[in-house]
Amino acid sequence: MSTTANSVLRGGALRNTRRAIGSALVNLIKSPKGILGLVVCTDVLAIVVSFTIFYGIRVNSGLFSFPPAAPLPDFLQTTAFVVVAWLGLFWFSGVYIAVHNRALFDEYISVLKVIALGMVLLATAIYIDIATSGPPLDVAEQESNRFVSLLIYFLLLLSAIALGRYLVRRGLRRLRRLGIGLRRTIIIGDSPKSRQLLELFSAHPELGYAVVGTIPTSPVATDEFLKRRIGTIEDIDRVIAARRIEVVVLGMEHQRELVPRLLTETAVADTTIKIIPDLYDIVSGQARAQHLYGIPLIEINPQIMPVWEQHLKRGMDIGVSVLMLLGGLPLWLLTALLVKLEDRGPIFYSQERVGIGGKTFMVHKFRSMRTDAESKGISWTSANDPRVTRIGQFIRTTHFDEIPQLWNVLVGEMSFVGPRPERPFYVEKYSKILPAYPRRLRVKPGLTGWNQVQMEDMIENVEFVQERLRHDFFYIENMSLRLDIEIIFRTVIRILQRKGQA
Repeated sequence: MSTTANSVLRGGALRNTRRAIGSALVNLIKSPKGILGLVVCTDVLAIVVSFTIFYGIRVNSGLFSFPPAAPLPDFLQTTAFVVVAWLGLFWFSGVYIAVHNRALFDEYISVLKVIALGMVLLATAIYIDIATSGPPLDVAEQESNRFVSLLIYFLLLLSAIALGRYLVRRGLRRLRRLGIGLRRTIIIGDSPKSRQLLELFSAHPELGYAVVGTIPTSPVATDEFLKRRIGTIEDIDRVIAARRIEVVVLGMEHQRELVPRLLTETAVADTTIKIIPDLYDIVSGQARAQHLYGIPLIEINPQIMPVWEQHLKRGMDIGVSVLMLLGGLPLWLLTALLVKLEDRGPIFYSQERVGIGGKTFMVHKFRSMRTDAESKGISWTSANDPRVTRIGQFIRTTHFDEIPQLWNVLVGEMSFVGPRPERPFYVEKYSKILPAYPRRLRVKPGLTGWNQVQMEDMIENVEFVQERLRHDFFYIENMSLRLDIEIIFRTVIRILQRKGQA
């Protein structure tokens, strides 16, 4: 092969490598998870460096009467433990929540609090160690040595973490000024605040937003807003798809009725949503205030629970499902036998239900109704429903009929706690009547939920569905492990009292 051909191939490979690195860098800067990963990596480096410097001072400075340096394997093992301990404390204390949105000063304060807490825990452990193992004559000297060294470590760690996060912020801002990693943004609604944001985002690319255009919501709008118009509310889905929109800012002042529809019925819901604060009272979700040069802006976070709580919730779902399925296996086999003997029909009844994000799945129950229960059409079960069999009445009252759904929980289609999954027929029906209804589909459905522990019988009418929505939205807006545990306890009590929806 000629030299020229080799040069072309090398040049092409180099261009592809640069393109891949550039694409990865852009995705990293745009993504909150990418920024979080960058901050975590910086924290790891800061923890390692600060601990290494501290260890060197403690062992080699001659200021402290500590044992000589440990062998390298022991030092590396201790360093790894220190990194895991600090990262765990940061994670569980919420330091990594919305780190991409937090002001630098607020970030420093949150880190300071957590490091101070960690030092208090460490000082307590040191005191206990001295009190239980140190000779009486050496206690004062040991306390002086260890607490002075603890203060040095505190200052080293705090400085390293603060410097690392400052450098991350500075690097991101510099890249954004060069146009790298900006998030494609549209502003919906012409108002004084939205006009300010339009000017702000255009003048300060380091904030991370590239305004692709605007969408007025009324015939009256300023010239600047109209000049950058790229569509209307009616074709918002097309605009978001065609322009690859990542962030939607809702800036309307008087068209408040548009907000629920935009959040539930359009592609706006698939983007990062930021709103003007005076609209906050009509949206659900976890909101975080962000001040941009004095202009307050609120981001609606579809992830209500912190990531660590989501993992614990999923772990609890798996653990409880396995425990109940295996621990109660003899009882479930007996239930299956009684269902079969009732009328020789099938043991299980399977239905299509709508889960998170509108995805359908098959839910399974022990059959509690006659095989021809829906011969006259689909309807909810009513009190004293004649379609329910004798054994069906018992398993519905005790909620044994729901046990096969533990399989749905185990495979991740459902959770133990969440809004009850509904059939596609009813989702379509009530979404037309109640525009906010699809908001139920933002979280994983559950075996039990806040509505199930609040209401008694199910009644198929709009008023009942509206009340159910209020309960479901309360749960969605307040999701936490504490609330899940409360709902589970309430459910157990209602089952023992033979109350609740059957």
